[in-house]
Amino acid sequence: MKRRDADPLPSPRRSAGGLLAAIALLVLLASPAAAQGIWDEPAFALYRQGLEALDAKDYAKAASLAREATVAYPGHVLAFYLWSQAALAQSQWQQAANALEKVAALYPNAAAQRDLGAAYQQLGRIEDAAKAYEAALALRPTDQESRARLAVMLMNADQPGRAYDHLKALANADTKLSDVYSALGRIDYERGDFPAAAAAFEKALTIRDSGRSWLNLGVVRAKMGNTAGAKQAFERAGQDADTKDQAAKEIERLKAGPPPAPRSSRPGLPR
Repeated sequence: MKRRDADPLPSPRRSAGGLLAAIALLVLLASPAAAQGIWDEPAFALYRQGLEALDAKDYAKAASLAREATVAYPGHVLAFYLWSQAALAQSQWQQAANALEKVAALYPNAAAQRDLGAAYQQLGRIEDAAKAYEAALALRPTDQESRARLAVMLMNADQPGRAYDHLKALANADTKLSDVYSALGRIDYERGDFPAAAAAFEKALTIRDSGRSWLNLGVVRAKMGNTAGAKQAFERAGQDADTKDQAAKEIERLKAGPPPAPRSSRPGLPR
């Protein structure tokens, strides 16, 4: 699957304000004593200045102030989360992971686990990222963003078997990420379920027009003996500069008729 056809997932750095406010409220309700430590000076003053710096997109200053707040009060979950967001914004993946590990330990929540998964993923720690995304889903099973990140990551890591159930869950929830359906189409094709593969590529194309998806749909339709449908799909793929040449070759193959039955396993979809 070519990366260019993937739908852009939301950035790992989320708007910090909403989650920070939620954490603050829950900490206050759950443990007034702990909350008192968070709001005490100088920790809270440093955190507040750091949040203002984050809002102003001065990420280096925000990270520095957040670190100072955690020194003043080592249990300051809000400051650790603020630090993580500032680190993510600067692509400082290890610092973000360190801060998010503290957040997850101090206050387990799906958003922190999702961001932790994103940081681990950027560091190439695929198994740790998978565990973090799975932890986010355990805390919030309806979290489509974590599920999508996990599924796409597993597909890119050549682990379609692990990705399949997550992809199906996203499809059943009517996700608007076309890459989910494209990935399902590839897996269904490799499993020999051509009708399901065709349906998946068709669904992907209702969300995002893509030469690669048209090309793959044409291949699947050809395997199903739908020559007219395959030709129509290849013609649409031919309108995309990236798939124009391959589409022309596929149309010529259609005109030449079906090749002899292969001796080995069926050929894969075009890359």
